[in-house]
Amino acid sequence: MESRIQANTMTDQQWKTFFEACADVLGSDGHRDPARSATWCAWTLFDRLSSDLHYWTCGLPALRDVGDSHIKDSGVWGQPFVYSTLAHVVIPRKFDWEAGDFANDTHTHGTKTQHLDELSTVLSSRGVPHRLTELVLEIKLY
Repeated sequence: MESRIQANTMTDQQWKTFFEACADVLGSDGHRDPARSATWCAWTLFDRLSSDLHYWTCGLPALRDVGDSHIKDSGVWGQPFVYSTLAHVVIPRKFDWEAGDFANDTHTHGTKTQHLDELSTVLSSRGVPHRLTELVLEIKLY
């Protein structure tokens, strides 16, 4: 596995290309519930780094949610996020899910795998800087 060099800045076009590549390679059917989502990620904003260190977690945005300068409102991520405010987006190679109810004996769980090596190859070919490890693919701008 080869690590990629991380950028200190990203243009709106690079962010758009990143999210489009994620949809192309990993799928465009993200959801807020990991049991119902084919993809998963976490992200934070620069202003959250200096306040409460909050990270959101959710499926990756659907292709229809990807705008020229932002992730659109009311999509998978639930609200708009301007690309220039994104400080860190991290995609795990695997993520766990569970559903159902223990009390009703309907509990199920599992692990889903995301094809990060393929995504990294596509991102590199499209000029999107990122970092790939055994555990995650990330864009970290701080």
